[in-house]
Amino acid sequence: MSPNNKINFGGILEPLVESLERNPRQPGRLIGQDVIVPGSDKITAIIAVDFENHIHLLIAPASEDDGRFSKLDLKGLKIANREWAVSGRPAHEYLDILCLTGELPSFRRPFLRFAEDVLYEISKMEHTPSDAVYRTGVRWKRFWSDGELTEVTSEWLHGLAGELSFLVYLTETFGPSAVKSWTGPLGKDHDFQTGTDLAVEVKASADMPFKIHCNIRQLDASIFKKLYIVCYRIASSEKGITLPVLVEKIEGLLVDDGEVLDGFHEKLAAVGYTQQSERLYEKHLLEISPAAAFLVDDVFPKIAEHSFIKPPDHRISNIRYTLQLTGIPEIPLGEIEADLKLLAE
Repeated sequence: MSPNNKINFGGILEPLVESLERNPRQPGRLIGQDVIVPGSDKITAIIAVDFENHIHLLIAPASEDDGRFSKLDLKGLKIANREWAVSGRPAHEYLDILCLTGELPSFRRPFLRFAEDVLYEISKMEHTPSDAVYRTGVRWKRFWSDGELTEVTSEWLHGLAGELSFLVYLTETFGPSAVKSWTGPLGKDHDFQTGTDLAVEVKASADMPFKIHCNIRQLDASIFKKLYIVCYRIASSEKGITLPVLVEKIEGLLVDDGEVLDGFHEKLAAVGYTQQSERLYEKHLLEISPAAAFLVDDVFPKIAEHSFIKPPDHRISNIRYTLQLTGIPEIPLGEIEADLKLLAE
């Protein structure tokens, strides 16, 4: 198979692991299932589970002792050469990528995505198996960062819930490439944008009418051909949705595109979302209203730098104001799909 052909491993490991977990296991032994890596006849890959319900991705031939793996410091993951007898086979040395899912069950889903990324890197035949594992670990390092949050602010929680809700809509409507337009995590002034053609600022409000907080750059419509605000009413609820549910939904929509999925996880890490804190996020249930869009045009109420006769001194920063969106026509997202489609092109 040509190395330029795209090979898809998205979602293949979950059913294999579920099948293995239905079998009896013994301490110190693994039960496993081969995973075919096209074009890599000399490489063996096995997904396996142990007595403690930890998941292993075994790669053979094992690499020479590789000190790079100790530098990754991925919480919940252990990467080392180890000898195993798998499902009655003779003992053999493998590069063992172990996730402690028996102790940390919330790591199961992202680890399987991680393992599928490793298999994809191996299949490209551009790197040795150990290089493929290391390169994948580097990409995932920020998402698997050590340490768990002790609290989250409602502003951060609601803001990210709004952006993820809009990203769900974009991905469901226009496909995975819409993730590339999510520019807020990259430090841009607008949450979603594509060149100078279109920008969308996503806002969350607990109030109706919407009450939003802006800086003096966010509503400057002169930079883009079109600028929209998309608002969600978000409030705590006993029967709401959580951030991990939104993340999982987007992951499901991206499962067939490993590169875009990697980019999504990197952006999650950039906004401060960590796998270790998912249990904390799950405690916050949110009720999220349907989205309402507003076109930011010349008559839209706003404060921008050009609103001042003399621009503010450059030593003055973080100018913010509160805007109540009353008397402004709301636009359903369906009516501006032709514009929003630009975010996926």
